[in-house]
Amino acid sequence: MNVKLSLVSASIVAALSSVAQANMLVNPGFESGAGYGAAGWITFGNGFTEVAAPPAIVPQSGNGVAKMFGGFTGGFSVSGMFQEFPTAPGEMWSMSVASRHFSGDAMLGGGAPTSNWAVMKLAFFDAANVELGFAAVEATILNGTFATDVWHQNGPISGAAPAGAVKVQTFLLYLAPGNDGGAAQFDDAVVIPAPGAAALLGVAGLFASRRRR
Repeated sequence: MNVKLSLVSASIVAALSSVAQANMLVNPGFESGAGYGAAGWITFGNGFTEVAAPPAIVPQSGNGVAKMFGGFTGGFSVSGMFQEFPTAPGEMWSMSVASRHFSGDAMLGGGAPTSNWAVMKLAFFDAANVELGFAAVEATILNGTFATDVWHQNGPISGAAPAGAVKVQTFLLYLAPGNDGGAAQFDDAVVIPAPGAAALLGVAGLFASRRRR
């Protein structure tokens, strides 16, 4: 392999590595927009941010957390926040986040489907804004079985954008089947895109082509 090819190969590998490691989220540590509304995030229900106030609010890092709790409607309620990004079929996405609940306002019970639980979710949508539900990926990140007053590391979960996908939404959700109390805190969320199989095959083809030359 000549020097020029070595430099090209190193540049491509470095570019792919950079894409795969870049956190796409705005305000991933919930440091901006304290109070109702979190900069960079679209919120709904009882989803907002709070600044550090020990022992109830103790961020994993920085000075802010996301906080959510149920709607106390007597029926099923969902609170949450999300960000969205353009994507293309085959592009891989991963998500992780830290979660905590305070012993003075702890979540109770074993979670889904009868008591409160929290999830992180990757959801893919087509150009008509229809969720391609068969491709959604989610995981429980907090319920009453998780130890209180400590931060839990969750994920990553990963999923590939299916055929027809044009955007991905990355959710933090709090689901409440009834009027149970308790609140969830989140910090240091990470959402990372990575090249899809087609892109990696393209790079491999470029290497092979240059070798033949």
